[in-house]
Order: sequence, then structure tokens, then C-alpha cells
Amino acid sequence: FVLREILLLEERRHSLHIFAMRHPRESRVHEMVSRVRARVTYVPDHVYEHLGALTGANLRLWLRRPGRYGSALWHASVRSLRERRVATLKRFFQAAYLVEAALPGTGVTHLHAHFCHDPTTVAFFASWLSGIPYSFSAHAKDIYTQPEDVLREKLHGARFVTTCTDYNRAHLERCADGSTPILRCYHGMDLDAFTPPAERPRGKEAHILSVGRLVAKKGFPILVDALGMLHERGHRFRCTIVGGGPLEATLRSRIAALGLEPRVTLLGPMAQGELIELYRSVDLFALACEVQGDGDRDGIPNVLIEAMAMAIPVVSTRVSGIPECVAHGVNGLLVPEKDAQALAEAMASLLGHPEQARQLGRAGRRRVEKDFHAARNVEPIAAALWGAIEGERSEAQYGVG
Repeated sequence: FVLREILLLEERRHSLHIFAMRHPRESRVHEMVSRVRARVTYVPDHVYEHLGALTGANLRLWLRRPGRYGSALWHASVRSLRERRVATLKRFFQAAYLVEAALPGTGVTHLHAHFCHDPTTVAFFASWLSGIPYSFSAHAKDIYTQPEDVLREKLHGARFVTTCTDYNRAHLERCADGSTPILRCYHGMDLDAFTPPAERPRGKEAHILSVGRLVAKKGFPILVDALGMLHERGHRFRCTIVGGGPLEATLRSRIAALGLEPRVTLLGPMAQGELIELYRSVDLFALACEVQGDGDRDGIPNVLIEAMAMAIPVVSTRVSGIPECVAHGVNGLLVPEKDAQALAEAMASLLGHPEQARQLGRAGRRRVEKDFHAARNVEPIAAALWGAIEGERSEAQYGVG
């Protein structure tokens, strides 16, 4: 969704320069990456590996702007001590590198960070050190797993903030206390790339799909338990789980313990083009999202929107922003989180009533067409960026700030 937003902003004549906080060093990249025109600069992430570059940039900035550098460093140090973690200091040093070594000569006049934890920490301190204003986008885990006073400070300093659900917006507006405009902009998607098949292949058994990182908040252990219940009740199905992550070994053990090995397959990560082809062959999409004890949760999972765009009937949970996308009984089914029995019953209901399932799938496609079209949803972000840049030019012209 970040990549899609970058491409759409470039189509709207925004001149972008991407500052990446980590070099991915991945062998597989998204096929749309080649379409990005923006220059990419990697900010050093591994302190010991780039100690010379980080130290040199910080020393030069300190000598040039001792007062501003010193006050920002003191703030970062106090926050790190209070939180008992060095991450804030590390992001401060990255921000100083950004200001001293990466930004000069780029013509950048506004900083926009995606995710309100570490990336916005860098933007917050880079703005402090340089005077360049910032904004940020907030999504899910990044909102709910950081101290609220830290989030509030970032909100108060930003020109505007975007977020992807009304659920998030309500939380951010409460934290901002009227200090900052909060825009709700659903991520959206390229509907032309997600076209439902005219007819789905009819097999002897239903094909259930779930997609996501194999992490706790996705609820895959609950899904596997629900699949075990379907198996016990005699339902004929096979399930494909796409994604990788730390729970893979745990899930494999659980699948084996429940005797589901012939029915449930873990495929690992998959490129989007391959995933779209897989969407064309499935009868049901299930995602058992849940909220973790530390506050970690999804917003509206992109794969849920993708499945709905492909007119696949969906079953998910009443977590975070999901009910903004899936209306129970209208374009999908929703169950309580962490409830394997309720999930199993919802899946069984759709497997046992294929015409109702098809109606929900078609309604899901209409819902996505109405509210989750990427080109339409990026417009408020593009306008907010133009407004911030024009406002900053006016302030510079008239000596404001």
C-alpha cells in the first residue's frame, strides 16, 4: 500500500525523494517497484557497521547548530532513559545524518513518514534539527504499541496526519486533542488488477484461503483449530495458508496434531501476481485477526480487501477497522476474536450455503468498488501534501515561523 501510494502521488506531479531507514537486501521485490521514479537514499541503520558516517554527520551538525542539536539530543536521551530502550537515541542519530548528509541538495521542503513509530521518530527529530515541517501516516501496530505521551508529542508537531481507518482516526483525534488535522484515507487498491473470474472452478471439496504474516495478531492458530472442527464435523475442504513468519513451526505442529496435514498447506510468501491467480480458484477467504496484550493489532488487512475485490466470500473478526470494510451478513461474516468455534460455524455456514456465499462475495466486490479505490483515496493525501508545501512557502515568504 505504501508503494501504491508513492506511484499515485508521482502520477499527481508530486516530486518525491525516498529516504529508506533500512536497506532490505531482499532477492524478491514487488513487480511495481520498477515503476517508481523517485530517487532512493538509504539512511544507515546498523550503528556499528556505519559508525563513521553516523558519527561524522552528527559531529558536523553539532558544530553547525550546537543549540538546536544539544536540545534535541537532550530530549532524545531523556526519552530513551524513561523508556529504558536505546531506539530513540538511534533514531535521533539517524535524523541528524538525514539532515546533515542526506537532505542537502535534494530540494526537499517537507518530510512525510509512513508509520508513526520509528519512521516518524526520525521525521520528528529531523524536523527539530532542520526546521523542515513533517507529517505522517499511522496504520496499526505503530499506533497502539508506543507510549501515548510519545504519540501525542508526534501528533502535536505534525502539519497533518493520515490513517487508514475511522477506528484509528478516533483514537488519534483523542490523542491530538484538536492540535492536528487527522485524515482518514483507506489504503485502496488497483481494481483493474483484481478482476473476479466469470466462474470459479467447482471441485469436489471447497478451497479455503488465508493470507498474512505468520504472527500472533493474524490469529492463525485459531484458524487451524477452527479447521480441525470442520474436519471433525465431516466437511470436505482444503485450506491454503500463504505467508511466512515466526509461527510457522508452531502451526505445522498444530496441523499435524489435528490430523490436518492432507488438508491444510502452508505455502510461504507469494508474489502478488501469483496470489491473484490463487484468488481465482478459492471458494472462501478466512482471516482470524486478534488484538494482542501489548496492543498490537491490524487495521484493515489489505488481503481482506483484495479477497473482497475478487468477489470471494470472507469470514473475519470484529477487530479494529475490519467492521468498516466487512458488514456482517451484508458482504461477509464477522465473529468474535479468539473464538475458534464461532469461526468454524461461520465457515461451515458459507460452505453449506454456496448461493448465499456467492451473494456475499458479489456484495464484497461492490463495497470495495465504492470505498477502496486507490486512485480516489489518495486524493486527500495529495491535497494535504500540496497544502502543506504551499503553506510552508507562504510562511517562508512572509517570515512566519
